[in-house]
Amino acid sequence: MYRIRHVIVCAFVLGLFAFFWPVLLFGQAKNINVTVYRVEDLNKIGSKKPWNNQNVYGFFSAGKANKFLEKCKNAKGEYLFHTEDDYDAMGVTDVEGTCELQLPLSGFIIIVPPGAEIKMVPIKGRLNVDVNVVEGKVLRGTTVRATRPRGPEPQIPNSCGNRLEFDYQLPLASDQVDVRSRIVLKPLVVAIAKGDTTEVGDTLGYMSPYVKDGVEFSKANLRRMGFDETRDPLYRYRVGLMRESHQRDSMAIHFVLQPVDKRYRYKVTADMVFGMNMKTPYRVDSICLTEGYVRDPMRFLDYDVIEVPIDRTLYARRGKAEFSKDHEKLYLNFLKGEAKLDTADTTNVAQLEKLKQNMGRYMSADAGITGAVIHGSASPEGGIAFNERLCHKRADFVRQELSALPALREARRSGEVKTTAKVATWEDVANQLAADSLVAEAEMVRSVLRAAKDTRRQEEHIRKLPCWPVIETRILPKFRYVDIEYFYYTNRVKTKEEIWEQYQNDPEYHAGKRQVPYEFYQLLDMIKDPVEKEPIARAAYESVKDEDGARAWPLAAYELAQCYLERDHVDTTLLKPYLDSTAYRRFYHKQNFETESFEGWYNDPAIVTTHVNMLCKAGDFAAAYRCAFKYLPDEPKYKKLQMFLRCLNCEWDDPEVMDTVSNSSYWNNVVILAAQQDLSSKENALFMLNNASQVNQADPKALYMKAQLLFNLYGKQQKSTVGYQDTNFMVDEFFEPSSEDPYMDAQGFALINWGLPMAQCCAIDESFFDIMLFDGEFNDDYRKAFKAYWRKVKSGALPRPALPETTAQPGGVAEEGQTEQDLLDEAFGIEN
Repeated sequence: MYRIRHVIVCAFVLGLFAFFWPVLLFGQAKNINVTVYRVEDLNKIGSKKPWNNQNVYGFFSAGKANKFLEKCKNAKGEYLFHTEDDYDAMGVTDVEGTCELQLPLSGFIIIVPPGAEIKMVPIKGRLNVDVNVVEGKVLRGTTVRATRPRGPEPQIPNSCGNRLEFDYQLPLASDQVDVRSRIVLKPLVVAIAKGDTTEVGDTLGYMSPYVKDGVEFSKANLRRMGFDETRDPLYRYRVGLMRESHQRDSMAIHFVLQPVDKRYRYKVTADMVFGMNMKTPYRVDSICLTEGYVRDPMRFLDYDVIEVPIDRTLYARRGKAEFSKDHEKLYLNFLKGEAKLDTADTTNVAQLEKLKQNMGRYMSADAGITGAVIHGSASPEGGIAFNERLCHKRADFVRQELSALPALREARRSGEVKTTAKVATWEDVANQLAADSLVAEAEMVRSVLRAAKDTRRQEEHIRKLPCWPVIETRILPKFRYVDIEYFYYTNRVKTKEEIWEQYQNDPEYHAGKRQVPYEFYQLLDMIKDPVEKEPIARAAYESVKDEDGARAWPLAAYELAQCYLERDHVDTTLLKPYLDSTAYRRFYHKQNFETESFEGWYNDPAIVTTHVNMLCKAGDFAAAYRCAFKYLPDEPKYKKLQMFLRCLNCEWDDPEVMDTVSNSSYWNNVVILAAQQDLSSKENALFMLNNASQVNQADPKALYMKAQLLFNLYGKQQKSTVGYQDTNFMVDEFFEPSSEDPYMDAQGFALINWGLPMAQCCAIDESFFDIMLFDGEFNDDYRKAFKAYWRKVKSGALPRPALPETTAQPGGVAEEGQTEQDLLDEAFGIEN
């Protein structure tokens, strides 16, 4: 107990000391007058002058003063920001060079004057302290204007289906390069909807950074702070080294955006962080890598994915005995209040005969019906009890009608022919009215049900409603039916003729709801129309399993994918379960050696090529190439497919790809030449496009490519200071081409209306105008000039462009008596 009291007393004393120690300490502080003098020369009389506007820092202890002094010295003349925790008191000298601080007589004073050495002075019991600071020689200031190097021009990435590929050497100015420094580039991607003039899009996020270090970056930081590059999180993002300071350099930038949406353009900006060492000042610049325009040279490439017919025998399904169930719903017209059919209604006999025929399919030695349940239903008018008895009677009547059928012999012997009865309620009537979009009438019935609880009173009030005729003639008959559900088996496989007949005549069988696997197998072969086949293929895909019991039936998946491709529907996951990337064989039957069972076929060329086609429809040419390269056999026809996929993957300048694709057709040869960067290839492409015997001169695709090539050959070289003019897109009646070059005259002057094909292209198909707005083949001045020109044409301020001199028009040939001007008027929506 004594120790506990002792501890409590000590804690209380320490708490009082901690609370009152500043008071005790400041109780010893005195008002110290500090005067700061600026002295140019200690040996010269009269050079001592008061120094105003100088910060004077006071300290209670030598330790804190020395720490502050060291901090100031390490700053090496650069601006240093101090906080109130760095010192105990602070004052600013007035015009007389004097300030007053509250400090103990054992304290210290530090003055940090500009252009002079830092001065630390102990007070040593003085109330008035004079501090003489020797000022250094003051040189006249000289202003030097430094111009920051202009940032790099935005680049144009290549479009390859649903991905954009950006490959660029980012230039670095000489003042940005330092062998002891690091440069970090952080690209930011923004998706902007095409047509959005505000340039405000959705930020997708930062990509992985790019880092370039000087050759001495690690060494310099190792000396400073024990830098260990193995623990550097940015080390793995390095793209090279800067080997010489203050020499121009570049940083390799390569990134891929995938998947991209064609409805958006993707702008990529970046923050560049320069100078991450003690010598070069830290700085952040913002640059634009790409503005969202793309270059798509393969936009008009003609390609077809190889179609390999599937070997159906690998996935055949054999007919076998199976148990199943079926049901028929009959709307029989009974005499009112009786269990007898109305003989005047011919539909009664037709429905019963059809039921007997359907059930008669199972009356042979190979088939039979093992059980049947006849459900009788009735509408609610007349009373629940009466209607329930009537339902049983009517169900028994139908059972007697069917009792003579040989197909029910086994069911009768086992006593499995049963009847049930159900009477609808007035609430069911209200629900049926609502289902038939008769909402107001349904609410009338429900209001009666809420007011009256007795079923007879409910019926009386409902009969008085204005909607009763509708209920009596349209709704109540829907509750008067007999539903026969029967269970059957069959040991006999249906013939193709029987399957086809049932498919044609049975609506539910036609919808794929009653087939067994063997019947699906036959139907998928017999039905040729993809639109008609798709419901059957989907039903087979959902209900039939492969040999392993895990995957859906491969043949059904293949047929469903073919139906999707016919209507340009994309599902790139449909055929993935049938591809195996771990196998060393291209096409094989996988076996489970533990159970000695087969698990199904994998990497079937028919399924692989269909999957490749699906990926191409989605624009994922990179995945399509990987799939073709990995799963298809090494055969010439598949090699050609791989070359086309490589071409669509931005490899159009590879010699092997160029040869294969160029030799495929005249048009593809033009596309490949136009895609090359050298001007001679573009000249050859333009020459081939002008061959009217091979290329339709009024095809908008050909005109658009001409516009691209002419801009690169002539428009881009224009040196005019006023930009592009309307005359660049209009017919030049005075131009006379030379015999050697149709775009140069005899004096060597180039054609000025090199933009005319773009105007003709948009006149035929204006959708190409939207393509041009985001085509990186053109520059911003061209896009602005053509937009202004096209606006004038649409408003009638400028004449419409004349069509090329050809009668072959895209989409058809001119009708008899229809001129080219008529076609042009039709393109502009003008009635003659």
